[in-house]
Amino acid sequence: MAILDLLRGRAQEQQPHQFDGDTPSKFPQFTIFSRPGSSLGDDSSTPSSGIATPIEEKQLTKLGPCPEIGRLASWKGALILLVTSGSQFLDNVFMTSANVALSSIQENFDVSDTNLQWMISAYTLTFGGFLLLAGVLSDRYGRKLILCLGLTWLSIWTLAIGFGQSFIQLTVFRGLQGMGAALTVPSAIGIISSYFSGLDRTRALSIYASSGTVGFCVGLIFGGFLTSSLGWRYIFYFIVIITGSLGILGAIVLPKDNLAGKEKPKMDYVGAMLSTAGLILLQFVLSSGGSYGWGTPFIIVLLVLAVALLVSFTLWEKFISYPLMPLGLWKLPNFAGLWIAGFTCYGSYQNVIYYIVLMAQEVDKLSAGDTALRFLPMGVIGFIASMGTGKALEYINGKYTLLAGLILTVLAPVPSAITSSPETSFWVNVLPTSLISITAVSLIFVTTSTAILTTVPVHVKSLCGGMVSFTFLSWITLEYPTNEEKNSSTQPSKSAPALPSPSPQPSLKK
Repeated sequence: MAILDLLRGRAQEQQPHQFDGDTPSKFPQFTIFSRPGSSLGDDSSTPSSGIATPIEEKQLTKLGPCPEIGRLASWKGALILLVTSGSQFLDNVFMTSANVALSSIQENFDVSDTNLQWMISAYTLTFGGFLLLAGVLSDRYGRKLILCLGLTWLSIWTLAIGFGQSFIQLTVFRGLQGMGAALTVPSAIGIISSYFSGLDRTRALSIYASSGTVGFCVGLIFGGFLTSSLGWRYIFYFIVIITGSLGILGAIVLPKDNLAGKEKPKMDYVGAMLSTAGLILLQFVLSSGGSYGWGTPFIIVLLVLAVALLVSFTLWEKFISYPLMPLGLWKLPNFAGLWIAGFTCYGSYQNVIYYIVLMAQEVDKLSAGDTALRFLPMGVIGFIASMGTGKALEYINGKYTLLAGLILTVLAPVPSAITSSPETSFWVNVLPTSLISITAVSLIFVTTSTAILTTVPVHVKSLCGGMVSFTFLSWITLEYPTNEEKNSSTQPSKSAPALPSPSPQPSLKK
């Protein structure tokens, strides 16, 4: 065995890794999930751990120092999962907790409806725009370093938001905060994917995925209670304690970055600039088109420029020998389909969330605290559905959970849509929609995340994690301008906020 290992190592050293968008055959064929001996996987390629390992992955990378592998059922494994899943949880809390505080912020700083959206858009612009670059930096320069740097950066600007004295300051600080969030997501995914193996890795990824869906719900509840009791600033005062603690814990328990002896990777600076600029411009157009009008000249110019930058990025990646994003990833079996499924599901989920919050606060006239309390079951169901999906994937093929999630995505809006008058019932119309929608997104998020991240090559796991997260953020950015358009169509008073208000508002006009 030692001789075979030595020969394998020499063969790998003679075949340095090089991505090529035109040669998908270099990537492995894989099975999504299976238990040993089940009919879902091929025993010839599925090890005793139960997770299919790419059989040609050894041809993709040079041998380096052996990575540290751990068990989930250990103190260190649990703490590593706490740090990584905690960062994902907080990233989503940051997005939604600020949503229910918008009315209070508008009143505090006398902000117009048009400008108010930047409290959300500034965060999602930088979050989504820097995800791809953050994934590459994590894979190439150390995941522990990037994750701890991201948590530190998050803590600094979260505290700054709490002490902000003008709306312009809040907007700038939110943008800087989004950059920190972008650093945490791909690095956390890379750490989970490389530290755990087999069923432990599948379970850890499902827990990580569930922390995102739960964080999204908890942000609404947490933000609503604090806004209606202590004030919106306390949202950031409390969260900075958690981000700082996770950063310190991460520096202690996260596995060291094994970069010693490895050749310093080349960095695609041109690709980094093209992709980051293109994504930020695209999200800016999506978040501002509804406010300024899609026919506004500068919106059209920026949209054309964003598309041109992204097309240039794609062409550049096709011909460069060390691409930022290997185009061959899109030709991997299941990769593109899973990404598109996640993208469409999140789009539906964002629209459903907006409307049910609007119905609860403006039609049923619930306060922020009451709304938060009534949406508590949504967070509980989201956690149960996410964990249940992760467990189910150990026994059944992921295509069945994916199909179930897509069916529930279609059914989710039905309970809220069947109301025939402005007098809706939260328990009959709103709550069922919220529970079905969170179940659907949990099924799809856990399935897509685990399927993609379990099977892609080790050296691009953080990059793929960033790409999966971008499917979610791109819809959040698109959602807010359409909110303003929808509110204007209902003819609210001039003082009404562009987004659902934490305080009771007059009923919507039909």
